[in-house]
Amino acid sequence: MSVVLDLTAVLVMYAFSELIAQKTHAIIDTVLTVSVLSLIGFWLGILPKDMFVVSGIDTFGMAIVGLMLTSLGTTIDLGELKRQSKVVMIAITCAIGASILIILVALLLGHKNYGIIGAPIYAGGNAATLVLLNALKSHHMQTLTTYALAVLTFQNFVGIPIATYALRKEAQRFLEKGVFEPKAETKVKTTGKFLQQLPTTPVMCLAKLGLVASLSYGASLVVHGKINYLVICFIFGIIFYQLGFLEKGSLEKTASSGLITFLVTVVILDSLANTSPQQVLIVIGPLLICLAIGTVGVILTALLISRFSQVSFEMAVALGLTCTFGFPTTMIMSQEVAASLGKTSAEQNALENYFLPKMLTAGLVTVTLISVFFAGFAINYLH
Repeated sequence: MSVVLDLTAVLVMYAFSELIAQKTHAIIDTVLTVSVLSLIGFWLGILPKDMFVVSGIDTFGMAIVGLMLTSLGTTIDLGELKRQSKVVMIAITCAIGASILIILVALLLGHKNYGIIGAPIYAGGNAATLVLLNALKSHHMQTLTTYALAVLTFQNFVGIPIATYALRKEAQRFLEKGVFEPKAETKVKTTGKFLQQLPTTPVMCLAKLGLVASLSYGASLVVHGKINYLVICFIFGIIFYQLGFLEKGSLEKTASSGLITFLVTVVILDSLANTSPQQVLIVIGPLLICLAIGTVGVILTALLISRFSQVSFEMAVALGLTCTFGFPTTMIMSQEVAASLGKTSAEQNALENYFLPKMLTAGLVTVTLISVFFAGFAINYLH
């Protein structure tokens, strides 16, 4: 199959998967659908197993991952995190509680690696998966790679319904109180003065992301890889955003964010080419245990933290479970719950203003800060 046919096949599968995600309001997400389609295609011999290599997605996609993680760092607004400090504390604590319980159970069952891989992904999803798959590929751990993708693609099915139920209960409690909080004012982030801002063009944004990612790679070599290159990309993204060298959401300004997101998402599917049906069957048990234990960990942590944080148990559960789905589901869920339970436009607006800042902040913290750092730390213990 020629390069253009390979690339077109991947693009068509991805486009179809995006359509499914839109129709199901991200309950069945893009990664799940495109993973299933890829597996079926590989197993039936419809898709060549070297299609990601031949099409160039494997090489170029991995090079782009560094730029993606760097841009992700620019989304961290330290001022907003400070204003939502209680939400940040709850989200981080719940994610850590779930991760610790997953690892403890894995150790008790004698499968440490499953805990090391499952915990960071449950606590944050895509960003952690990118870091872990990069390490797993170098260790040639195919079964664990399949397991990592399984946790990533199926955690939505646990987190979304439970978080939705918790938000609905919280919405009812909020409406019964009859005291509507005004929408918090969002301060505009001013760029740092330490470095002079360069003109903003798509290529300039890509060039600056590339420079920071390259600097991150150099820093990783200096520390002999003890801190993963992708983790350093994320850290440097935060630093250079605060300095003013990078702009907030730099990737969105490149006029190529859609293509880059596509490449970064499908590059993880390269590992599925060598995944057998037997390996999928092997990881089903560990997958179900990881999802169940992680959810129990979030609920127990939320129960404890709600007792002294002056936040209801239901709200704490919803904030904690944002680690299993992140944005844009955090936004969609908040809006849909507000629309379904608010009887008037005033009630709907009040519920949105109450939920959105909290859910968006919680999702941002778990899928970026917690998952990336945890994944970078966890890979040092793979054996």
